Amino acid sequence: MLMATLALLLPLAMQAAELPVRPVELAGMQASKQGALLLDVRTPEEYRDGHIAGALNIPVDQVAARHGVLGAGHDREVIVYCKSGKRAARAQQTLQSLGYRNVRLLEGSMQTWQAEQRPVVREDAPADGNTKRSHD
Repeated sequence: MLMATLALLLPLAMQAAELPVRPVELAGMQASKQGALLLDVRTPEEYRDGHIAGALNIPVDQVAARHGVLGAGHDREVIVYCKSGKRAARAQQTLQSLGYRNVRLLEGSMQTWQAEQRPVVREDAPADGNTKRSHD
């Protein structure tokens, strides 16, 4: 009986871990200093133009090679975002293939975050004036 109950609940628990994080939920997590790692997988230029406070920037094409800099155990919650969600979904798949078990997407990614007028951090452009951009 116990095994049957566990067999039914395990898929539900796994689905919950896969559900996207709503922007309001992320804002609440940040306010309460909860320990999720926030990963921005856009280009460095896009990141400088505006990112969510506390986000680490690793472009999607570098996630596999640089996942060690996350400094996170494979059980730690990682929330991934980009501009619209396409690159974030690729990064989520990459991280899961590397053994990360709690990787979630930010619902609507940066587009929704900004549409809801949530705060972003902007950084100065590099001195070399490099303005190359890549978008979803």
